[in-house]
Amino acid sequence: MKFVLVRGGWQGGWAWDGVATVLTSRGHQVLAPTLRGLEPGDVDRAGLTFTDLANGLLEDILMQDLEGFVLVGHSGGGPVVQFVADRLGHRVLRTVFMSAWVLEDGESINDVRPPDSVAASRALAIRSHDNTVSMDPQQWLSAFMQDATPEQVEKFTPRLVPTPFGWFDQRIEIPRFFALRLPVSYLFLRHDKAVPKETFQRMAARLHNPRIADCDGSHQAMLTRPEAVAEGLLSIS
Repeated sequence: MKFVLVRGGWQGGWAWDGVATVLTSRGHQVLAPTLRGLEPGDVDRAGLTFTDLANGLLEDILMQDLEGFVLVGHSGGGPVVQFVADRLGHRVLRTVFMSAWVLEDGESINDVRPPDSVAASRALAIRSHDNTVSMDPQQWLSAFMQDATPEQVEKFTPRLVPTPFGWFDQRIEIPRFFALRLPVSYLFLRHDKAVPKETFQRMAARLHNPRIADCDGSHQAMLTRPEAVAEGLLSIS
């Protein structure tokens, strides 16, 4: 199979390296691009919107002329893969959501996030110089990556980058996604504390007849338990 792996905020495609290693060792092909605004270093992130990020992924897929692939979205990457599937449904074998937001046409991620999280992110974006949201170190360790080893924390934490607030706040246009009735799956992460479990259960309930599975790991299980994530993806793809 061919997999296109899409991360949520604060990280680039590198976050899938461990999962990609497992998948390629099994004979699968993997593309894990870094979305616009999540590149490392001194990057101009000001003004970037959800559409900017999603169109960048769309261009990557068209540039490589990919056909017949499984499209995987984690966390904030869920609406991004919805956007791509909406426009390239004829090329997509299956869309997989992993502890991810699933939006209706005309919704934003902020419309479905817990209100306290939205308020905190908005405050951080206002205080920033480029309308971005930086990851809170304590939240990263306690709610996103609480199952990490000290070595994993030391390795991955310095690679986090600010995320454009426009990704969360722009309402998306996916008029065809649900009507296409593409095969879909949802992978729950058993130890995810980023949002209440019921929130992601409501997201999965929006999908038509999804394959459902779960695997061990925190919200950042692709970093802390890549083998488990790879196995989970293969089981529902």
